[in-house]
Amino acid sequence: MSDTPRPIGFVNFDDVRGQNNEIELRIPFDDIKRLQRGQYVLVGNDSTPYLGRIISGPFYTPDAVSKESAFARTSILMANEVPFLPDFHAVCRVELLGRVNLENTTLSGFASRPFPKTPVHAMPADKIAELLQLEGNMYMGHLTGYEQIRVKLNGHEKKVLPRNLGVFGTVGSGKTNTAQVLIEEAVAAGWAVVVLDVEGEYISMDKPNEEAQKRKFLGNAMRRFGVSPKGVEVIQVFHCPGTESKRPDAREFCLDFGRLSPYALIEIMGLNEAQEIRFLELFEDAENKVRQQSTQPRQSKWDRWGNEASGGLQGVPGLTLDFLMKELARIVDKADAGYGNKASWMKVRQLLEKIRRYKIFNSVAYLLNVEDLIKPGQLSVFDLSDATNVRINNIVIAQLLREIFDEKIANPDAPPTLVLIEEAHTFVSRDNVKAMESIVDMLREISRRGRKRWLGLCFISQQPAHLPNEIYELCNTKIVHQTTGKRNLDALHVSAGSVNEAVWGEVPLLSQGQALIISPQFSHPVLCDMRPCSSHREHTD
Repeated sequence: MSDTPRPIGFVNFDDVRGQNNEIELRIPFDDIKRLQRGQYVLVGNDSTPYLGRIISGPFYTPDAVSKESAFARTSILMANEVPFLPDFHAVCRVELLGRVNLENTTLSGFASRPFPKTPVHAMPADKIAELLQLEGNMYMGHLTGYEQIRVKLNGHEKKVLPRNLGVFGTVGSGKTNTAQVLIEEAVAAGWAVVVLDVEGEYISMDKPNEEAQKRKFLGNAMRRFGVSPKGVEVIQVFHCPGTESKRPDAREFCLDFGRLSPYALIEIMGLNEAQEIRFLELFEDAENKVRQQSTQPRQSKWDRWGNEASGGLQGVPGLTLDFLMKELARIVDKADAGYGNKASWMKVRQLLEKIRRYKIFNSVAYLLNVEDLIKPGQLSVFDLSDATNVRINNIVIAQLLREIFDEKIANPDAPPTLVLIEEAHTFVSRDNVKAMESIVDMLREISRRGRKRWLGLCFISQQPAHLPNEIYELCNTKIVHQTTGKRNLDALHVSAGSVNEAVWGEVPLLSQGQALIISPQFSHPVLCDMRPCSSHREHTD
């Protein structure tokens, strides 16, 4: 008797209207319960069979009669009176993912298709993780349909975290839990993690997940995924001047105006062209006066990023917003006498006065030092939840990104660093991308040069349709939770690459906590049941 397991089905004749990488599978009645959508299968018995994934079905069809025959119709329409049912079988569609070399468990491309009647077997679970390249040191969850197969990101590969991530999904889809799991795993892997937290959700991650004790289903889920309530070991929380944080030991911080990129401030303030010219004239005049009083060599004017040797734009030490405002007051007094239109200068002063009222620059004892953030295994959370003005958040985000990048350039031995930006669409949106060219350029520069220095960005958004295409281009790894609305789906679909249409069609139907992960680490996009976070999260109700 042969030791070969019984096939679950057989390849059907082709439908020429189908896609080249899809086949139809027919499953006998006795084997229907052996399959499910999303299951991985081996197509063929030779040394290099095809790896496939069931992407649609099972659909049921009668064996010997048409489903429109009187026999079939009567058995359905008179189900309460007629006991019989025609013999039937199932039909599924399978996406072919590649040819499998069973000797070394590798996956390669293919230029042919399996013949009709080719047997199809269930793929052994112990080979799936290896074939799909799911191994790594950051445990994200289980492969959907396979609780024994863990999906892991590899924090040691530059093509994963340093190539940037995007986490997308509607409210309640599990997006924030995924971000928290990512933080936990990155910290445990020795990364320095910085979170720009607009809702104050991550400020208590040093505490264990208390919900596991309150909610039975969550406790059961944690046991099923093999995790236990546990907080991160090292955390520090910061908040802006004039705002509050729910965390008692949160530290008030301010930014050094002398390290500010004038171009970023122009875009965040929303200056028009005339106002921008006035502001840059003002900034240059103040810069020259400060430099004359210092021994620092002059750098090229407003070089946004400098070069490799300089370690990026170092700013103008000693330049403060108060000093700039004094210079502006002097110019306003002389306006219309060779200094340009007074009304234009007054508008610049009005906008700068709004920035000064935020008290974000040089206003409190602790002047933020990014060296305090970039430490291995440390989580730094910037609680922006009480900042009522989006401009404050955007100034903080832009300046932090820039200073972290400068530090990574200047200090090649700094630990791997991951920066998460919550509600990223409020920072750079599709509507304002043309008005924020320098900030988008900064993001591109971080993506291009930061990868070599193990610096990664993670953009988190529930409104992917509001994000500019540039953000998707920066994110090589995308974690997509349930997403609804044609605009949101279209925005993600365009950037998702070669995801099978049937698989993509499941995105609006994903359960809470399920996600489609697209990453250069994996051989193909995978559906994952994300594990529950181990640490505490605020605002879980």
